[in-house]
Amino acid sequence: MDVLNKLNMPLCQPQRIPVKTLIEQLQPNSADKKVIESHIASMKLVSILNEQTIRIRSHKDDNYSYQSIYVFMIELKKDDSIISLSNLIHSAFPEPTILVYKMKDNYFISLASKRINKIEEGKTVVEDVITTQISEFVTEQQLSFQEISGKNLMEFYSNILQWLYRLKVLRITKVYPTKDLDYKTVLKEYEQINIDLNKLKESYKRATMKSEKMRIDDEIYDKEIELKKVIKLMKVGV
Repeated sequence: MDVLNKLNMPLCQPQRIPVKTLIEQLQPNSADKKVIESHIASMKLVSILNEQTIRIRSHKDDNYSYQSIYVFMIELKKDDSIISLSNLIHSAFPEPTILVYKMKDNYFISLASKRINKIEEGKTVVEDVITTQISEFVTEQQLSFQEISGKNLMEFYSNILQWLYRLKVLRITKVYPTKDLDYKTVLKEYEQINIDLNKLKESYKRATMKSEKMRIDDEIYDKEIELKKVIKLMKVGV
């Protein structure tokens, strides 16, 4: 799967971003520095989406700045900390960014909503990050940017975010939703239920009393019912 071509975006001459440069920009603590160095094999700027390349005008107000959207292709050494890595990389760039990861034959995409940092000039605050692996069930039409538009780059990026939420739903349910739904909220609920389930399952393993195991088992059952309802809700667009 050649994801960059399937995304149908204008590509530029790839520009390598040394890991050293990324670290200098971020000035991370030792733990975050280790995540960057141990996970990134290579990083390249592969596209700049702006008024010149996609004919969508920029946008800037007191809280948000969308002059250009920068797209990076990142080859990974391993993919066990993509969420943490995405948070770090998005925070390194004041511009809105799209991160495309490759790990062997697997691809991931990450986006982040950002607002202007009113304390430190030239920097932004990352508000929310979404990252998902590209499902094997995705079609070329579902993966393409050609159907995504916006009156300005801020709206365009917001619509890309909604597209990525749908891709994440596809990854979970194997079904691409087509109707409007607050997928961000539903996905957060789905993730929280899974966190709660994992905690309950760990508690069940540690439990020694039969009565305690029975109680935890009932809670696990209730959470699994909740999870099925959320998955059914995510499929509402079918």
